[in-house]
Amino acid sequence: MAASIAVLSLVGSAAAAVIPWQSQKFEYVADRKDVKDVLRDLGASQHVMTWISPQVEGSVTGNFNETPQRFLDRMAATFGFAWYYDGAVLRVTGANEAQSATIALQRASTAQVKRTLTRLGVTDPRFPVLYDDETGSVVVSGPPRLVELVQDIARLIDRGREDANRTVVRTFPLRYAWATDHTMVVDGQSITIRGVASILNSMYGNNAPSTENTPQRGSDRRVDSVAPGEANAGRGGTRALSGLGGNDRSGGKAPLPPGGIGQYAGGGSVAPLPSGEGRSRTDAFQEDGGSAPIIHADPRSNSVLVRDRADRMAAHQSLIESLDTRPAVLEISANIIEISESALEDLGVDWRLHNSHVDMQTGYGTNTQLSNPGSLDAVSTTANAAAAIAATPTGGVLTAVIGGASRYLMARISALQQTNQAHITASPKVATLDNTEAIMDSKQNFYVPVAGYQSADLYSISAGVSLRVLPMVVTDGGVSRIRMNIHIEDGQITSQMVGNLPVVNKSEINTQALINEGESLLIAGYSVDQQTKGVDAVPGLSKIPLLGALFRHDQTTGQRFQRLFLLTPRVVAL
Repeated sequence: MAASIAVLSLVGSAAAAVIPWQSQKFEYVADRKDVKDVLRDLGASQHVMTWISPQVEGSVTGNFNETPQRFLDRMAATFGFAWYYDGAVLRVTGANEAQSATIALQRASTAQVKRTLTRLGVTDPRFPVLYDDETGSVVVSGPPRLVELVQDIARLIDRGREDANRTVVRTFPLRYAWATDHTMVVDGQSITIRGVASILNSMYGNNAPSTENTPQRGSDRRVDSVAPGEANAGRGGTRALSGLGGNDRSGGKAPLPPGGIGQYAGGGSVAPLPSGEGRSRTDAFQEDGGSAPIIHADPRSNSVLVRDRADRMAAHQSLIESLDTRPAVLEISANIIEISESALEDLGVDWRLHNSHVDMQTGYGTNTQLSNPGSLDAVSTTANAAAAIAATPTGGVLTAVIGGASRYLMARISALQQTNQAHITASPKVATLDNTEAIMDSKQNFYVPVAGYQSADLYSISAGVSLRVLPMVVTDGGVSRIRMNIHIEDGQITSQMVGNLPVVNKSEINTQALINEGESLLIAGYSVDQQTKGVDAVPGLSKIPLLGALFRHDQTTGQRFQRLFLLTPRVVAL
């Protein structure tokens, strides 16, 4: 770039190789007039700056009526001088002033010099320039100004190429991305989150990590677990985080497919290249006259240090800027709901047509009316259960609600909670970055000693609910949608035993969804059995040894619940 600017300053408007004559005819009468004066008159009449060498000699006699270009060529052929127009000045020199020069190129190619001379209009068909690719030399012969221009341009191109090949070191500070790799321990497993420096090294085939050591998409980035205050610690799935990182030996599934979302957001995810492609990139660097770049991370300043040729720094900067983009912040609200199957059956006919603001509900008098506070005819918050049933719609009722569609379901759940037919076991919330996995765990852990040959180890058994969500904001035509990759593990410890270990029932759900901003996703599909043990006894008499059993009654009641997961993501404006 610097060489091109310098060349333009040398030649000015040299791209206009044709002399800009002002008229098509030149009429001139001379009687033994000095040829230098004749040429000055030609330039003055055509408004062309003219420089004439003192070595141009001769006298002109005659009556001329022809084009200015033809007149100039006639004079040159008659008196043996040479003329050259460099875009600004018409220079006329004597025949014995012609020069010749051989230019040896050190780093630039002859093709580069030829393209530049042609683009700038410096060359003239009357004075051809010779190029030798094998020796990297340029031979030019002609007027002094032509030789001077060719020498200056070739020298600048060669010097610019030398500057481009010069090795430099640049520091690229990062604002949002991490420069270094980070390691975290999740459920006893070590997970490595790759930084920008590692990604760049893998792009250029330097220290590219192997496939076995590369974490799976689902575990690349995460937010620390949030323990819900209302969570039921007795339910869940064994090893709720099994499969995290792709190295789990228990055979658990990772939540995200291999072709899922990449590590970083902004139009610019970068995945490690296969080993073959990495080698081809390194070979390409060597063929281009240099080696692969050296890239290191500075954890103190969160910067990436790049040592490479100067002409490649612009490409490095563009790639680093595409990786260092500001991600959006999302809030994910989760509601884990359990509703009895009898309540589902007792709801009766419940056909509804609704959007985010209008709800149409029909029934025959057995449905619980929506008690959303935003409803125009909502049930009074001070009414008891009987009053709520009395206010139930008996036919088509139009209810306008302010809020999202998820509030309809939560209003029904709130009504069923009054009769213990439904309850919300957990309502965690977590904030995460765009394209960053959030993990919400509610688990019960206990350790079982396993005897070995010379020592005993403690084996961890986890039971609980693990909810892992990887959100990504997708904007299309000004409309924002949220794509979610969801992995749910849910299980519970049973009373069955295998040896000295309890049996753990585990259920898994893996799904993806694309919803509009402000909408909610409802996930359902399996049942949960609950058992409640109680004792009815006569005070005092039930504690009499032996006879006290006659005054006690142990009862166990079981109930089956349908478990629902309601997820509501929203973009947080900062």
